[in-house]
Amino acid sequence: MRLRDPFTIPTPSQVRPVGQAPFWTPGQTVTWTFRRFDFDRDRAEVARPMRVIADGPDGAVLWLAGGTPTQETRIVGWEETNAHDVPLKARFRPLAEAPTRINVEGTWRGRGVLKIVPPQVPFSVWVLLKDDADGGVRVEWYINLEATHERSDVALFTSDHILDITFPIGSMPLHTRDGRLDPTGAVFKDVDELAAAANYGAWPQEWSEIIRDNGSHLLDHLGDFGWAFDPEWESVARELVGKARLGAASVTEKSFDQEHREIPNGCYDRHHR
Repeated sequence: MRLRDPFTIPTPSQVRPVGQAPFWTPGQTVTWTFRRFDFDRDRAEVARPMRVIADGPDGAVLWLAGGTPTQETRIVGWEETNAHDVPLKARFRPLAEAPTRINVEGTWRGRGVLKIVPPQVPFSVWVLLKDDADGGVRVEWYINLEATHERSDVALFTSDHILDITFPIGSMPLHTRDGRLDPTGAVFKDVDELAAAANYGAWPQEWSEIIRDNGSHLLDHLGDFGWAFDPEWESVARELVGKARLGAASVTEKSFDQEHREIPNGCYDRHHR
C-alpha cells in the first residue's frame, strides 16, 4: 500500500506541494495552518507562526519557539477546555449536529518544537523540547499524522488526523546506537478519539481505517523517510532552544496548545493492542 489521505481540505487557489519550488528562505516566518475537513462550516483554524530553518526538494523544516502567540480553536460551550478534554460524545457529532468551533488566542507551551515535513506524505515529524524535572531540557520524537501538506508563499496547510505516534519508552528509543530506526517502542496516541470520530458519526469509518493503516505502514517503512528522522534534527532543535531569549523560551502555565500533551489513556502499541 501507499500512504494516502482520507479526505481533502479547502486551501487557497495558489498552493503547491512541499518539496516544489519556489522555496521559502531560511529565517522567513510562515504560518502553519491546521484546517478541519469541514472548515467551510465555521471557518475556524489553528494558525501558528513558524520560522523557516530549511526548505528544499527534501522537504521543509520549521521552528516554533516556546511562548509564541498562536491562534487555536475551541468548541462553543467549552471555550475554556482543551478539545482533548471535551467528552468524546460531545466533541464528535454527525456533521448536521457538529458543535461550532471558534478561534481563540493561545500560546505554545514547552521549549519549542522543530517540525520536519517530507514532501507529499500525510505526516510530519516533530522534535519536541520540554523542561525536565532536573532543570534541563528533554527531547521527544513525535509523528503527527495529518493531511498531505500544501503551501503558499507565506503559509502551510494541513489537517490533523487525530492519531499520533510517540516513542515514550526510554529503553526502546526511536534511534538505536548503531544508527537504525527502531519502531519497537512506538505507541499510538489518541486511538480512542480516532475510534470515536467514526463511532459517533463525525466522519466515515473508512477515514479512521485509512489513518490507522497509514500509521502502521509508516512504522514498517521508517527507513524510507530517513531524512525526516535524521537524529541531527535533535541537535538543531537544541541549538535553537539555546538561542532562545531567557524568559520567553518556555511556557508552563495554562495555554491553548493542543498537540504535545502527556501520554494519556487511549494509547496502544504499534500493533494497536
